[in-house]
Amino acid sequence: MRTPEELRRRLRSRWQNQRRNWLLGVGEWPLPLSTEPPTEAKLLDDWARFDAWLVQWRDVSRDGESVVRYETRTWTRVGEQQVPCAWEFATPEAVARELGQSARWLSARRRFDELAAWKPDATWQTELSRHFDLLADLDQADFERLCRVVEWLWRHPSSGLYPRQLPIPGIDSKWIESHRAVVAAWVSVLHGSEVPADFYALTGLRAAPDRLRMRLLDPALRAAWGGLSDIEAPAGEFIRLELPARRVLIVENLVTGLACEDLSGTLVFMRRGYAVDALAKLPWLAQLPVHYWGDIDTHGLAILSRLRSYLPQVQSLLMDQQTLLAFKPLWGKEEKQHAALEFAHLTEEEQSLYRALREGDYKQVRLEQERIAWDFAWQRVVSSLSLAGKGLG
Repeated sequence: MRTPEELRRRLRSRWQNQRRNWLLGVGEWPLPLSTEPPTEAKLLDDWARFDAWLVQWRDVSRDGESVVRYETRTWTRVGEQQVPCAWEFATPEAVARELGQSARWLSARRRFDELAAWKPDATWQTELSRHFDLLADLDQADFERLCRVVEWLWRHPSSGLYPRQLPIPGIDSKWIESHRAVVAAWVSVLHGSEVPADFYALTGLRAAPDRLRMRLLDPALRAAWGGLSDIEAPAGEFIRLELPARRVLIVENLVTGLACEDLSGTLVFMRRGYAVDALAKLPWLAQLPVHYWGDIDTHGLAILSRLRSYLPQVQSLLMDQQTLLAFKPLWGKEEKQHAALEFAHLTEEEQSLYRALREGDYKQVRLEQERIAWDFAWQRVVSSLSLAGKGLG
């Protein structure tokens, strides 16, 4: 025997799993939930429970769209009894009302119908249904902004505007970023295309330019640039840069780059992480010796391999087993490791260290570059870079 509360729990599960389909008009109505009435033997085994069960079902509120169906059961020993056999709901609205979800259902239904009219297409409607919670709960002002943004981007696929320039009240870069996922999903379906990895390519908006940050470690280079030592600019503006540099150091950590001391003929790029692609676009960089110093962990070595795929001459610095063991008391834990088993652009020694970090003797060990004693580190940097050219100070 299922009580009303037990069937409400089943109804909540059905609501959670099927409400998106109900928006699409999928589902058979009325929706019956069986009360699983007892047999005569079970009834006689616990008459008090049966009587309490009947009382609970008599107290269930009902209307034209929510009905408790009774059937007449004639039993040998008990005689004729009116027994609740099913709780039926005629529409999704009836389900929502029983679960206290009426306002959310009506909001989702109204907004779904409004947006579905934009494009009579099953794929578009299916995409909309996936966002039931958004349709049900989003503040009306934000919903209207979302509609205006998506429709404008759909109608203007190659605007080349920055998000700040969109001719829509209340829209700025922060708003776009906080709604980025749904904007990308809806615009892509409206265009009839897959969602590309590049949000800006999809929407036709202009992304803020990628910026590179570089320090000139050579006093002579700084003097030639009016004393500038720390330069940050759009990556594209570095392409035609003409500097009489003889070697390049790339470091993963910003503070490490700022701590670098004077070295003749040397410049340092900092704070790139995995975004090393921009460096590969600098034609003059391909002509110079390049050293990379990152964290000793699986991601640090992954970045090294990625960089070397663009610049094969890259040499690693302070990313070896000797350095790792020298600073064992300062080891940390790499909670989320890189998934790759190996990399095509690591040396045999680097690949061996990667395997040890991922699944071997140093599994999940992480030595961040800023934990390495500066005197030790800088001496190694100077020693290594001196092999790449002369005149290091």
